[in-house]
Amino acid sequence: MQIMTAPDLIRRLSSTYAILIIGISSLIPAFFTTYLYFFQDHHLHFISHAGHELAIAIALLQSGFIAVIAWQCFQYSGERFLRWLALGFFSFTLIYACHGIFTRIASVNIWQFVLYGPVSRLVMVGCFFVGLLTYGKPALDNDEKQRRGSWRSWTTVLIIINVAVFGLASTSWAPPAQKVFELSALLLSLLCVAIVRLRGLNSPLMTIYSVSLLFFAQSSATFLLSSAWNHLWWFAHIIFASGFILLSYSVIKVFLTTRSFALVFSQEELFEQVRAEKSRTEKALAELQDAHADLGNTHDLLRSVLASASEFSIVATDINGLITIFNKGSERMLGYRAADMVGLQTPLMFHCDAEIEARGKELSAEFYTVVSGFRVFVGRSEVDGQETREWTYIHKDGHRFSVSLVVTTIRSTVGEITGYLGIAEDITERKRLANLKSEFLSTVSHELRTPLTSIVGSLDLIVGGVFGPVSEPMSGMVDVAHKNSQRLRSLINDLLDMEKMSAGKLNFELEWQPLEAIVVPAIEDMRPYGSMRRISLIFKTSLKNELLVRVDAMRLQQVLSNLISNAIKFSPEGGLVEIIIKTVDDKARVEVSDHGSGIPWSFRKSIFTRFSQADSSDTRQHGGSGLGLAITRQLIERMGGSIGFESEPGQGAVFWFELPLR
Repeated sequence: MQIMTAPDLIRRLSSTYAILIIGISSLIPAFFTTYLYFFQDHHLHFISHAGHELAIAIALLQSGFIAVIAWQCFQYSGERFLRWLALGFFSFTLIYACHGIFTRIASVNIWQFVLYGPVSRLVMVGCFFVGLLTYGKPALDNDEKQRRGSWRSWTTVLIIINVAVFGLASTSWAPPAQKVFELSALLLSLLCVAIVRLRGLNSPLMTIYSVSLLFFAQSSATFLLSSAWNHLWWFAHIIFASGFILLSYSVIKVFLTTRSFALVFSQEELFEQVRAEKSRTEKALAELQDAHADLGNTHDLLRSVLASASEFSIVATDINGLITIFNKGSERMLGYRAADMVGLQTPLMFHCDAEIEARGKELSAEFYTVVSGFRVFVGRSEVDGQETREWTYIHKDGHRFSVSLVVTTIRSTVGEITGYLGIAEDITERKRLANLKSEFLSTVSHELRTPLTSIVGSLDLIVGGVFGPVSEPMSGMVDVAHKNSQRLRSLINDLLDMEKMSAGKLNFELEWQPLEAIVVPAIEDMRPYGSMRRISLIFKTSLKNELLVRVDAMRLQQVLSNLISNAIKFSPEGGLVEIIIKTVDDKARVEVSDHGSGIPWSFRKSIFTRFSQADSSDTRQHGGSGLGLAITRQLIERMGGSIGFESEPGQGAVFWFELPLR
């Protein structure tokens, strides 16, 4: 059981006391009604037509004004409850007006004078009841407000009610009808109060609403106990007017504040919200101070990292390209001081104009829009998030050098681009070594190619029997020499192709050609090799239309030969290699699949790199230079395509490449 603290006990007692005060105050009219009922002279009357008409006129002006105010609030907030409040006040105004008009004929037909009073109260409380049922529902949108914004139909209904009451007043049903109407208004008022309490609607305005309805209920009860013009009858008017004034006050407060009945708060609630907001603000401030301290630590760490990264140029810019960070590595690499660059220059200052123009043309063709200036550095990274590309930097003293530049787009937590980060590494020495290696490989390959051609040619003649039959002991050695010389020639050709591609000297004659017309001959060329290993080559396609691709036919056949020969090499004897042509996302796709041992996980990342081979004995026994797939990838990419593979260990592999269709 939870123990209540002293402050909690005092708070609960205070709330209970406040409820008692409101409850007792709400029932004060009942005490006076009881007093008058038992102690007044029921035959004592005060007849004043002028006084009654003046009171009616004031009530009508007040109810009409409040109806307009409530309607204005409804038009502003769309709150359904306010619409029914406005209709309730409006209904009371039109019906109660007849009660005032027929004051002078009270002596002729008392019911034409009396009957409009309970009817006006019943219709008004009925509207309030319907409004209470809509309290808390979503507000109406503008279209719905316009659709329900006409008073014409409701005015027609009220006129019909007035005519019906006038007719009823001339019948013998008038006396019991008056009691039924008054009793219905009383019960409906009490029902509204019960609904407010059961729904826990404890806001200040709903409390006033409940008190007003209690006053209306007591007013109806007093009218039932009174007769026209006696003191109890006048007191019933006063009770009703008091409730009317309370309810009109709540509507005025809504109009002067939020224009929403559900969003008007008492001073106590406001102070409680202020206290809660103050607590939240203090907590947020403490968190902000902690975050500021963490940010300071992060800033110091970042400054240390930037300072220590002396081998790399780190340059950050805003979205317009203006430099915001220029680290020590940038100063060392480019010769400019950070003070001369930050906030003053863009990276265009130390880039080669010819490269900028060439890259701009490439991106413009790719994006179908003009890309120039600073945009050439960040256009691709905005799409992919990051781009790595080789550029030429120009030092302050004028000398030029190559860098590998990684450009990253910086985004906010909501995904908006806030700037760009470029990290550059001087690759001059790396390129020099790569050129030396390429020159060495090229020289060695060319020097070996001429004598090797003679050796292979001679061995071809010997194996072909041109010089007569080879003796049995010599036959095996000649076959070994013949196969290894062919393998060496293939390696040299691969090295020369790789060197040409690296140097950009490999020419491509790109033309639109039927894909199947290139694939089928390549398969036929590889059938003898497949037959040697008892491997069947199967070609499949379900396409009825001819696929046109823009390729160099000879280079594409080289790609197919590499992929098919690999599939044959790694297929078990008696196995099957499938070559399939199909389309994927408006691209032509060729798949070469085998049923071998699959590709090891450790080898997958480097499978398309130079001199890359799996280390398993099963792979090594098949030989190869490790250049075939690297060459294949570069050939496909130079023809505008892409290449990849899919494999599960023990279930073979599928190598595929895709090319744009015409």
